[in-house]
Amino acid sequence: MDPLEEQHQELEILQSIYPDELTILTDKRFQINILLDTDSKRRHAVLLDVTYTDEYPENVPILNVTEGSVENEESDEEEGGEEDVNFDDDDGQTMSKKLLNLIETIRLDKEDYLELLRKLRGEAEDNVGMPSVFSLASSLKEHAETQFNEKFKAKEKEILNAREAHEREEQKKFTGTKVTPESFENWRKSFRAELGIDKRLEERYANVHKGRLTGKQIFEQGLASGEDLEGADDGHEVDMQELKKKMEETTL
Repeated sequence: MDPLEEQHQELEILQSIYPDELTILTDKRFQINILLDTDSKRRHAVLLDVTYTDEYPENVPILNVTEGSVENEESDEEEGGEEDVNFDDDDGQTMSKKLLNLIETIRLDKEDYLELLRKLRGEAEDNVGMPSVFSLASSLKEHAETQFNEKFKAKEKEILNAREAHEREEQKKFTGTKVTPESFENWRKSFRAELGIDKRLEERYANVHKGRLTGKQIFEQGLASGEDLEGADDGHEVDMQELKKKMEETTL
């Protein structure tokens, strides 16, 4: 079949499939505005621009992919950039709302359209020899929807990871250092040394006893026999000079 005749036949079929979406620019060039099915309340579309070569379908048509046109119910003026996510005083419902709002900020960018065009050209190469615009348009719709959903999932993961990191930092405020007997004893010594508790107790004891020990202290230090402890029970004090003299006499 003559290439020109095949082109006319394909274009007629495309007009019946896309009565509102197809715009004929010349006898060899046309555009198809393809609406995407996404979870977004806003509508998204991609525009497939096709130019037949003289030999098409025996070679690849000239293709281009850009952002399509849509009529959203909500005014574009209400569309803002991505808002900063604040996790303070956050709860499950608030997080769900943030994720729902997030999907409204996602759109395909220049790099996405270049990637879609690369895939489309590869498929056009595989279909050389047969009319393929309808197949390419269907494939473009599928790839664009996948691209959109991947961008949403990536952003969703980013926000959830940031939230988990925020919660871990917040939890640290309520989690103290694990205490062991050794760490407590080290802290106790450091605390007493910092406040000078032991030194003050020694000074106070020296001032009170003037070199005299209680019976309990004598017993603990092994400085006395049973007789020496008589009268030193229950905290009574013993003169150290007298005790020392008795021990020397016993030794002699």
